Amino acid sequence: MKRSKFSTIYARLIVFITLIAIAFGCVKELSNQPVANATPQTFFWLYPDNGISAGISKQEIRWWGEDADGYVIGYLLAIEPDLLLLPNPDTLTYSFVTSSDSVISFPLRQKAETFLVAVRAIDNSFRTPLPVGAKVRMIPFPYWDKNGNGVFDPSTDLKLDGLVGAMDPHAAKLAFPTINTPPTIDYVYDLSKPTSIAQPPPRTFTVASFSWIGHDLDGDETIKSYRISLNDSTFANAFTVASSVTTVTLAVPRLRSDAAGSTVSADVLVGTSPNLRNLGSVNGLKLDAQNSLYVEAVDVAGDSSKAFLRFPAAGGAWFVQKPRSRVLVVDDYTKADSGVVRQFYRDSVFARISGGQFANYDVLDISVGKTVSATGVLQAGTFVPAQQHLNPALIKTLKLYDCVFWYTDPIPSLVVAQYTLFDYWTSPDGGHLIFSTEFQSINDPSGALQDFTPLDSVSSVSLVAPLTYPLQGDNQIPGGYLLYPDSSLSSDIYPTLEFGTKFTYSFNMRPIYKNPAARYIYHLQPDIARGHYIGMPNIAVIDETKRMVFVGLSLHYLTGSANGGQGVAAFFSKVFTEFGLQ
Repeated sequence: MKRSKFSTIYARLIVFITLIAIAFGCVKELSNQPVANATPQTFFWLYPDNGISAGISKQEIRWWGEDADGYVIGYLLAIEPDLLLLPNPDTLTYSFVTSSDSVISFPLRQKAETFLVAVRAIDNSFRTPLPVGAKVRMIPFPYWDKNGNGVFDPSTDLKLDGLVGAMDPHAAKLAFPTINTPPTIDYVYDLSKPTSIAQPPPRTFTVASFSWIGHDLDGDETIKSYRISLNDSTFANAFTVASSVTTVTLAVPRLRSDAAGSTVSADVLVGTSPNLRNLGSVNGLKLDAQNSLYVEAVDVAGDSSKAFLRFPAAGGAWFVQKPRSRVLVVDDYTKADSGVVRQFYRDSVFARISGGQFANYDVLDISVGKTVSATGVLQAGTFVPAQQHLNPALIKTLKLYDCVFWYTDPIPSLVVAQYTLFDYWTSPDGGHLIFSTEFQSINDPSGALQDFTPLDSVSSVSLVAPLTYPLQGDNQIPGGYLLYPDSSLSSDIYPTLEFGTKFTYSFNMRPIYKNPAARYIYHLQPDIARGHYIGMPNIAVIDETKRMVFVGLSLHYLTGSANGGQGVAAFFSKVFTEFGLQ
């Protein structure tokens, strides 16, 4: 039967009305009350079933937070020893952090200890800005402990309203058992010789410096101290220094060593000259004998390094020589005639002045092992301390003496001299210095001489052949030429000096120029016959305090018969009088 048009429209209307009724019948009245904030949850990166195995006190810890109706803006992190559970009420001190991981060094106070780590996430409903590191406490209510005294101070601290509802009420918490690991100790290396251990030279006087470095798997900051011991690996009478001290200098004053027998106590010094500090003294330094220094590290838990450090290192030697003379001769001369030069100073100079009282002078031979590379780089000698030990080890060595005579070849140990000599002759506790040197093809590398002598400059005239005369200097001086004393101060005239009988002396003679306060004491005679150099070049100066004499040539050339053959001996006698040594 065919459906009418009216019946179709009617059926559709009935369906529409029915749907409208259903829709309105399902509408539920909504509450106008706000939904409470859901607190965040905090999680560690691991979920141990039976606790965490004991480990070292330095651990990397990770965590994260989740918030159902917002996002996490930071965390409160607390670390507390000797706890397994979160205390109730919560008395921990938290630090505010925004990171989700940290390398934590648990502050061990004993060989084994357990630390509770608690982390509370904070969501974005908390509106008070906190800086990273802010200390937060929960008792009597959450507050920012700005002054860190653990007590709420209304005048300084800040109450943190809203923190309770914005943070994880339960906290993620784990107990970390830790076992202390002993520290280790090792040598450091010479700054000028990166493959060589920085240790005392094989032979020293009663001054030597020592350096080391300590490490600890629990964190280097857990090293509490170092203990040093002379000639006793049991550390029965050790001397303790703070963990911040990793270089010490042992030094024996002359008053003590002069009166000592076979052993003596040494002062333990830290720092560099002129700001050295004396920490005390260590016993047992042997004089005129081989010695060893032992060092061990001790951590905050009381454990010491399993292997101590011994100076000298394996295969090395450290012989300590007792100083005996008031004069030290520093031999910085490596030319083929070095033995002859050494004998000249002993027999023809020091044995002939002051009735021979300085004939048995002490010698520091820094020429042994001194080398020069193909590029002209000088490597300091075997008996020179490591570069980082020049101050104070070599300075304090020089200060054992009233006078130092330092003579060199054309390639002097200028870096060594720069580090040490100015302090030696200008310090109140220093002495007097005579420095005699020759010049290589260049006048004064890097202006080093100005650092420790009373010189303003050295002539830069080129003395490389072929030469076109006349010049400010020369590379050959005839035998018999004279050094005339400066006569500007008639009451203080030095003896005339004369070159020996050789036909010529080959070296680079350069005029020197004093600083304003110094005084010239020698000039080379005019070169009238040859016309090689101009005028009377300045050769030697003395500083205004009469504590330092500089001579710009090798004194052993001056073996002529001037002054009845007294020559260089007469010069030294005059200088020693100026220095007040005789």
